[in-house]
Amino acid sequence: MIENVLLIVVLILICVLVDGALLLLIRIVPRYNLTEIKTMRWEAGNPAMKYPKYTLPMKYTGYMFLFMAVEPIIVLLLLFSAHPSLSFTMLLLLSLLLLLPAIYVGYKMTLEIAES
Repeated sequence: MIENVLLIVVLILICVLVDGALLLLIRIVPRYNLTEIKTMRWEAGNPAMKYPKYTLPMKYTGYMFLFMAVEPIIVLLLLFSAHPSLSFTMLLLLSLLLLLPAIYVGYKMTLEIAES
C-alpha cells in the first residue's frame, strides 16, 4: 500500500515539475519582433491573393501548452480512478484543482498570441 502511495506522490510531483518547467520556459524564451511576413496569412504555402472573408484567431502554442499540461493530469485521474476505495467527488475535486491553473495559463497565452 505504501509503495502505491509513493508512486502516486512521485507522479504528482513529476506533473507539477513539468508544469513548472513549461511556465519557466515561457518566461525565459525571448519574444521576437514579429514582422509582417511572419504574421501574414498563408494559403497552401503561398501568400493570400486577396483579403480573406475571416481569419481564425487560433495560434497553436497555447493549445500545445494546454495539451502538455493537461495530459499528465488526466493520466493521474485515470490512475486514481482505478483504485476502488477513492470517492468520485475527491477525484473530481483533485482533477479540477490540478486542471484549472493549466487551463487558465494556456488560454491566456492563446488569447495573447491571437491578439498580437
